[in-house]
Amino acid sequence: MKISIHSLLNETVLSGITDYGVKTVFSIVIMLLVILFISILFNFIFRDVLAGLINNLFLRTRNRILVALAEARVFNLFALFMFAVVLDIGSAFVGYKGDDKITLGFANILLNVAYLAYYVVGTWTVTRLISAINIDYERRFDDSHQYPIYGYIKVSQFVIWCIAILLYITFVINKSPFKMLTGIGAVSAFIVLIFKDTFLGLISGIQATANQIIKVGDWVNIPKYNIDGEVSSISINTVKVRNWDNTVTSIPTFALTTEAIHNWQAMVKSGARRIFRAIYLDVESINDCSQDLIEKLANKYEFISKYSEENPYEHSISNLGLFRLYMNDYLGKNPLLVHDPNLPTLVRYLAPTPNGLPVQIYAFSKEVYLRDFEETQSRVFEHVFVVLKDFELTIFQSSSVGFVNP
Repeated sequence: MKISIHSLLNETVLSGITDYGVKTVFSIVIMLLVILFISILFNFIFRDVLAGLINNLFLRTRNRILVALAEARVFNLFALFMFAVVLDIGSAFVGYKGDDKITLGFANILLNVAYLAYYVVGTWTVTRLISAINIDYERRFDDSHQYPIYGYIKVSQFVIWCIAILLYITFVINKSPFKMLTGIGAVSAFIVLIFKDTFLGLISGIQATANQIIKVGDWVNIPKYNIDGEVSSISINTVKVRNWDNTVTSIPTFALTTEAIHNWQAMVKSGARRIFRAIYLDVESINDCSQDLIEKLANKYEFISKYSEENPYEHSISNLGLFRLYMNDYLGKNPLLVHDPNLPTLVRYLAPTPNGLPVQIYAFSKEVYLRDFEETQSRVFEHVFVVLKDFELTIFQSSSVGFVNP
């Protein structure tokens, strides 16, 4: 014998109401309030109490999988599952065959909502399990976020939701999923057009990851978009870069494979950043070194003293040549610079210009970040400007021409 809560209410609580329509409405309202109360109670028990205890317990364990499941809040879906169970069971007790159509319709609505909740819970559980996989992957294999799979995770979750919606629609209309797919194929071109950037971004993201073009945390420069900063996030559709002026620029992900990208991360990892700057000397200050100049320099600079002792009969060297030899020795002994055979350190002449003779410093600083790098570079050139006077060399400076008003 099946119990009908509607009949039970009519015979007890609502027995004093004579109008059948009013009695039915009150019966449905009471049953709905009871179901909502039970659902709220179960939500508190299973989400705030039970799921909270399980999450806290798993977070304290050393098992990475259990920790990932807790962080993905998989167990919080118990409350939604119990909500579906309450609706399912409630629909079975709301009405029976002999009840009116309104009550039976209400019971049928509860049952359909319960089925929908089952689908949502099942799909949501799968997507959160995938999120747990991503959490475990990042913690175990990609703690520095060099090769994130977050974009692929989102795509897979999107596909799962689409499949779940398709299956639920076929369940509701009682048709084969294959017939639904046939109908979807007719609008596939429209779908591709809408999600064009998503598909292009997904392909570009795969290529960028496979070829190690860019990753989160990289220092990149993209001239077309006036970008110079650190990559903060890479998603299916957009790449966000925090520029050094503290602005954030977003570009489409497919630009990773279509635009020129300067990735400075290899330089950062190598611990060597190039100093590549020239000073312009006045060619009229370049002369052969006199004996007095050599002796004066030998008394002040140890390298010149050793050089003059090793080359006592060389009198044809110029002050520029002696300056170049001294600077090569200075750079070779500078503790702020990298001394590696694969990273040359030298002073060289460039082609003369109307603005003087360019003398270029080519070296690699141990500091790669802006503030410390500029400090190193400044110290090198400050020393250059100080010693130039000792070698009787001068910086080229264009003379200003004054105009007198008539």
